[in-house]
Amino acid sequence: MTEPELSAADAAVRARIDELSVHIPCGGIRGPIQRRSRARPDLPIRWQSCRDEDNPERWPEHDVSRAKDLCVICFRGTAGGRSRWAYVACETCLAVNDSYVARWGFRPFALGRHSLMNGAGARLSAAPAVRHVQEERLAAFSNGDHELKEWRRREYPRLAAAFDPLADIPLRTWRATWPPSRSASEDAFARLLGD
Repeated sequence: MTEPELSAADAAVRARIDELSVHIPCGGIRGPIQRRSRARPDLPIRWQSCRDEDNPERWPEHDVSRAKDLCVICFRGTAGGRSRWAYVACETCLAVNDSYVARWGFRPFALGRHSLMNGAGARLSAAPAVRHVQEERLAAFSNGDHELKEWRRREYPRLAAAFDPLADIPLRTWRATWPPSRSASEDAFARLLGD
């Protein structure tokens, strides 16, 4: 399989960025996730793209061509991974999401990438009325969580405003400025849910 040719802009980005970084304009994490070592100089550098690149890198041997993303709740911790069975929220936000079960009887957000991780699936052998409810839940999951999309439009720019609006900020710098913590996750949920 031949590699797609890099555009001049994508080649310049790859020459400039030498560690995973938050691309401030889009909020995606991009950069090398595997470096060459003296012991294994033959290993190719694996690149994680963001959506603003001309030809985002695709990893055919994985479900998702991303190793890490910012958490969809706090935007401080990292989440994701190469599998469709990964979560889109950091461990701390997952724990806070789970803590609402005791208070409300359910989790406020479906934070798994795959519908089955969130209890959304349809059994063909189920009774028609049950299957209809399951199919509605699955369709709702497929449409995405509009509340989380709106939250991203508000919260990510608030945090990103601390940096040059066109920069790529090393992930370690982002996390030093906006450290992930239980209190940061609880604050994000409280503001998101209007608690």
